[in-house]
Amino acid sequence: MNMDPKINERTDDELVLLFKSGSSDAFEELVYRYKNSLYQYIMAMVQDEGAAGDLFQEVFISLFKHADKYEPRGKFKSWLFLTARNRVLNFFRDRDKLASLDQTDEEGNAFLHDTLPDGQPSLLEELAGRETEEEIRRASLELPARQREMLYLRQYMSFKEIAQLLDRPLGTVLADCHRAVKKMQRILAEEQPAAREVTL
Repeated sequence: MNMDPKINERTDDELVLLFKSGSSDAFEELVYRYKNSLYQYIMAMVQDEGAAGDLFQEVFISLFKHADKYEPRGKFKSWLFLTARNRVLNFFRDRDKLASLDQTDEEGNAFLHDTLPDGQPSLLEELAGRETEEEIRRASLELPARQREMLYLRQYMSFKEIAQLLDRPLGTVLADCHRAVKKMQRILAEEQPAAREVTL
């Protein structure tokens, strides 16, 4: 089959439909489109390069085998990340150390008045120019798993998409992200005496 010269201009749903029709180029484009964001999300959760690589491959093997089950409704990204999240949960269950991603932390409810709307730079994007990648990674490891997950998802999804993916109320997602931001600020301020304001 000849390479579609505009394959990278296709929507996710169009690519899935092309793949269902036998286009390997469409599948390769989907992998290329999401490989970085998906791997970073999985790695952030499992903190093991070998396991992250295995889980990443499992997600796309599942897509390859079960693409026919996907209903093209413009939510492929959420479908893909949900598949990845289920793989992560299985990874922890299989090792009898399920880190409760639904666990709340000790900080209680937070006010949401300074949470920025969708379309603003994410926390990790804001930090990228201020801290090294290693400093950000170390700081994120001090967050509860639930909050760390929120921050990494926020790089690629709107708050509404995250709420749908995790099957949680939008307000809960906003509160969790807000708490994560504040905790990251404190962690980084302790490491760097001059505290900086960071937005979500």
